Amino acid sequence: MVPTIVYSDEIRGYDFGPGHPFRSDRYANFMRLLRSSLDAHREIEPRCASDEELMLVHDKAYIDALLAASDGAWLRSSSFMSPDTPLQPGMERAARFIVGASMTAAEVVWKSDTPHAVGVGGGLHHARRSYAAGFCIYNDVAVCALNLLQNHGAERILILDTDAHAGDGTCHIFYRDPRVLFIDLHQDPHTLYPGTGFAYEIGEDKGRGFTVNVPMPPGASDQAYEYALDHIFAPLAEEFHPQIIIRNGGSDPHFADELTDLGLTLEGFRMVGEKVRQVAERVCEGRRVDLLGSGYNQTVLPPAWLALVAGSAGLDIKLKEAFRLPISTDSGLDETRRVVEEVKKNLRGHWRCLRM
Repeated sequence: MVPTIVYSDEIRGYDFGPGHPFRSDRYANFMRLLRSSLDAHREIEPRCASDEELMLVHDKAYIDALLAASDGAWLRSSSFMSPDTPLQPGMERAARFIVGASMTAAEVVWKSDTPHAVGVGGGLHHARRSYAAGFCIYNDVAVCALNLLQNHGAERILILDTDAHAGDGTCHIFYRDPRVLFIDLHQDPHTLYPGTGFAYEIGEDKGRGFTVNVPMPPGASDQAYEYALDHIFAPLAEEFHPQIIIRNGGSDPHFADELTDLGLTLEGFRMVGEKVRQVAERVCEGRRVDLLGSGYNQTVLPPAWLALVAGSAGLDIKLKEAFRLPISTDSGLDETRRVVEEVKKNLRGHWRCLRM
């Protein structure tokens, strides 16, 4: 399969500056590796998201405050921003292109016979309706999903968040919405920012049962992730029967990431992509979108992103680790089994497949 990559150099403006763990060289480094590794692929330029598109998720006052902050009015807009997310000149415009890339990738899959597309830079899952945090100012994942629901006739969307950090912004936005099944595999929130995403957080009101948090133990290996995907993601997807799967998350579950403590290898990232592809082929005619943005070891990031693309696109690409694996290949598996049972217990009243 020839993968469709949605990318613009405009997103290289999404950079928090020297000394910050999130720098924009990640995008160019990945695209360089992608272009040198694939015999063929298709690249599409995204649009710049409009105010109206951003307002599918974000409040107008918040958008205006970010625009003002990007023009230098930082002190007047600081109540909208976490200290870990310092807005820099040009970032607001770059963020609009990231949102545009995610929407474009999903629209390509939704409206054409292309079953798989990649939005480079996406996965800014900590941003809330009126607050920027966790290096995220606009929540492209949520805008991407709501654009399909409100403008393109979608009725059921599955979001699989495999970022190492819990996607608290996306979770909060869809917490009462039964049109979106949000499944989030992330490091145990007792041990990592943002401190949310516990197994008992399952949604509210009509959305109760449609938020699924799977807190993975530190050191969780490829085998642990595969177990969680096979016993939570796959059966829920088959019962929910989404029309499209949106997966977001980059390289930060890798064992050598500098901000997290998980244990995926490059082959583990390929496996995650393969699982999404296999499930999508069974439940939604293969329609799936990958949003790639996170990761904090710049040696690991490009090949890990490529591994996700390779798995999801069914490409045979050779992957080579730059670091020695410091954990066993089944690290965290027993604890993950316990977590999966807890998740099932909390959700059995909502899903038949979890009662078995």
